[in-house]
Amino acid sequence: MAVPLLRALFRSDSASAETSAESSPSPVEALCRVFCVLAAGALLSILVSAGVCALMPGPDGRGRLVLAFGLIGLLLLAGAVYSGLRMVRQALLDSRQNSECLLEAKQRALELAALYDTSHDVSVQYELSTLLQTILERAKNLLSAAGCAIFLYDSEHHDFEIAAEVGVGMPVGSHLPMDRGPAGHVARTREPLILKDYGSWPDRSEYIRKLPIKSTVLVPMMRGGELVGVLGVHELVGTSREFNEADARLLSLFADNAASAVRVARLLEAVRDSEERFRIAARCASDIVYDWDLADDSVVFFGARYDQLRAENQTVARTRQEFWDTLHPDDLKRVRKAFHGHLESGTLFSEEYRISDGKGSYLVVSDRAMAIRNQKGKAVRLIGAVTDITERKRAEQMKTDFVSFVTHQLRTPLSGVKWMLELAMETLDNPEEMQSFVRDARISTDRLIGLVNDLLDVSRLERGSLKVARRPIDLAGLTREVVAELDPLVKDKRQRFSVLAPEGLPEPWVDPQLIRQAVLNLIANAVKYTPEEGEIRVRIEAGDGGLRWEIRDTGIGIPPADMRKLFEKFYRAGNVLAVETEGTGLGLYLVRLIVERFGGKVWCESEEGVGSTFMFTLPLENGEV
Repeated sequence: MAVPLLRALFRSDSASAETSAESSPSPVEALCRVFCVLAAGALLSILVSAGVCALMPGPDGRGRLVLAFGLIGLLLLAGAVYSGLRMVRQALLDSRQNSECLLEAKQRALELAALYDTSHDVSVQYELSTLLQTILERAKNLLSAAGCAIFLYDSEHHDFEIAAEVGVGMPVGSHLPMDRGPAGHVARTREPLILKDYGSWPDRSEYIRKLPIKSTVLVPMMRGGELVGVLGVHELVGTSREFNEADARLLSLFADNAASAVRVARLLEAVRDSEERFRIAARCASDIVYDWDLADDSVVFFGARYDQLRAENQTVARTRQEFWDTLHPDDLKRVRKAFHGHLESGTLFSEEYRISDGKGSYLVVSDRAMAIRNQKGKAVRLIGAVTDITERKRAEQMKTDFVSFVTHQLRTPLSGVKWMLELAMETLDNPEEMQSFVRDARISTDRLIGLVNDLLDVSRLERGSLKVARRPIDLAGLTREVVAELDPLVKDKRQRFSVLAPEGLPEPWVDPQLIRQAVLNLIANAVKYTPEEGEIRVRIEAGDGGLRWEIRDTGIGIPPADMRKLFEKFYRAGNVLAVETEGTGLGLYLVRLIVERFGGKVWCESEEGVGSTFMFTLPLENGEV
């Protein structure tokens, strides 16, 4: 960086000298020309006087002419002598000035050579602490000063840090405000500052107010218009040296080169710190962390789990094709679609799938990754983590099997109790009070059977063992049937209920019994949690490759804190418990399982005290999910 700058300086000086030389002659040259003209005039006058003496016959006319030309010649000769003396004097003066300029030029050449060597030493340093010490020593030696300090700009706190110093014992690591001290002045003005007496500077920073600094010169360290820091060189109290403009210019040239080196070193240090933190986190994690270079199709793995696999001599995929080959055939299409979708859309890649363990069995893993893209937006790397969730899935399966077993065992005796109660109510002549007891028992038994049925449905849907009979259905007609079934409840609460569905809606391929169960749950909830004389509206419309079904009510709404867990198993919102203490917390979970079973999506928008809107979508294509 210094060489082009030096060349430019020398070209500028030489061009300036050449222009000056061409525009006007030097003083010595002008005096020389005058001397020559006067000497030539004196010689000519003497020759004319001699010629007159030889040629003119009369003594009177000849004497006057000889006298006239003689006087002219003497005057010209005197002028020539005077011009010659001035020329000699000017030549001596020019000689002395040229000697001084030569000495200055030699000094400048030595300084520029030192600047080049210093800048070169700085530019090859990449470790920040070593670089800062090199800058200190080179700047101090460049100006033959007693001390030097580097104030690095901290963009996060908008102040300066005394990053390094030598000479006076500044408190390294301390932070200085931007609005105080010489360094702050240089940062604000972006111009060099020369202080002949630092002790008289009125706005000194308290950290360095009492330091024995006499004179100082500070310059900004700039990189592409961005402030990197301030470089200061100083002399101690007791010395007479004062810095000048030449010192400031020389130090500014060096500071610009040093700023570039500091910026590069700080960036490299940040990269090294980030990489080290990443590696430490990867080593401490139980996951397999991977860095997949998509251009070269190569993978680097980290993590304790990977170390364990390597110790067991288990092979892992190193290319994209090797990775696809390890996936379970039933999961391959889904994972490939999600992977390519992530590369195109940029959304987080998060999938659970089965992968071969190399021993004839499959592990269940959770894979989360995010692509790193170049300036054109193309994915070039994939950073992710893979977690072995085989044991967790096995535990979930055991829990599901247990629920299925318990519910099957409960259903038979509960059905028997219900049948016996119904028989007792029909055949026995019980007192009215006994009738009330039996009626309550029957209601409780119905509730238990409903819970068991819900648990069975959840278990079957989670295991994927529920038989699904797909066929095209009229979703609007099915909705109106459910509304008619719940009409007594609606009328009892004097609610306004409407179903809006245009004619000719496409028919999705779904199981009508399952979709009816989802619609029934959503409508029953709306009726239950909407107060008397409230309003409930159902809207069905086509769009985005499927059908959208929504129900909007003016009920109690859902608190924001409960929205995230709304469709989880056994979860009930806090304000719902205040209205209806009975409930299983399975209704909305079942709705989600059913809708997602057919490739749809369910969600909710709500405002507490205003109402809720539950929505789900169903695709139209006839394909197994």
